[in-house]
Amino acid sequence: MAPADKLIVVLGATGLQGGSVARLYATLPDWRVRGITRDPTKASCAPLRDAGVELVAADLDDVASLDRAFEGANAIFAVTAMDLEIQQGKNIIHAAAKHLSTLDRLIVSTLSDSEKWSGGQIKWNLHFDGKAKYTQYLKDSFPDLAKKSSYVQMGSYLSNWKAFPFLAPVKQADGSFVHVDSGGPNSKLTPYVDPPNDTGYFVKALVEHQDANLTMLGFCELISTAEYVAIWSKTLGVKARTEPLNVEVLKSAGLPEFLMQELGESSAYFSTWGWDGGDPEVKHPKELGVEVKRLTKIAEWVEKEDWSAVL
Repeated sequence: MAPADKLIVVLGATGLQGGSVARLYATLPDWRVRGITRDPTKASCAPLRDAGVELVAADLDDVASLDRAFEGANAIFAVTAMDLEIQQGKNIIHAAAKHLSTLDRLIVSTLSDSEKWSGGQIKWNLHFDGKAKYTQYLKDSFPDLAKKSSYVQMGSYLSNWKAFPFLAPVKQADGSFVHVDSGGPNSKLTPYVDPPNDTGYFVKALVEHQDANLTMLGFCELISTAEYVAIWSKTLGVKARTEPLNVEVLKSAGLPEFLMQELGESSAYFSTWGWDGGDPEVKHPKELGVEVKRLTKIAEWVEKEDWSAVL
């Protein structure tokens, strides 16, 4: 097959992770990009279409639609949403397994198995363990597909402060700011990531690597919360400090009990065992050939971000 005929199929093409992969691969001369979305006619698809991405309708809840979308794929990038993601992950796996004749690499966006790596102490870190469960299902039930698969464990989104208001810096009476430190001062380092920029470079490295069955911890900078806040403070020219995340902060945010439990266990997990659980098989981006100079620099990201809502 001629190099120009290589096809990557990107799930969630209009999302933060999938969009990054689609945009990067649209600039690579050896690749065609097929972006998968539930509605290719929506406005958010226009920039991808203008970049030359083929847009195809498919649904993660419909294996037959995924099977059609994967036709001819040499590489697939798979990402799921939090709702129903175990079943959706299995649907992706079942569909991808039908295309082994063309498929060279399946890249799965996943997270570590917190129940496993904590020795059973963490049981409610559901957004980690849901992804870990279908990843293990792939390895256990589809060995031929697993031989062509690699995995990226995406780190903590820099943009989480907008998605979860209780993580936003809070201005104090003296003009300084307080950032929530969900892990505490003795926590393991946090793998910060900027998915719209960084994901494509992670996936590109894993697709191009000669080996499969690799797991990458996807981050642009691996630092403590205190170090992040110091960068934030210096870049914006304001004083800032951290305070521990506690139940009262979560209650004041109006979160339901089950979500508070999950957030509490999630914080306990990565502060004690780390984002990857201490799995010795997990590699860092530089180790797997990622073009690390192209990854987001946190100081530059802080400078470009619109902080007017909190400043």
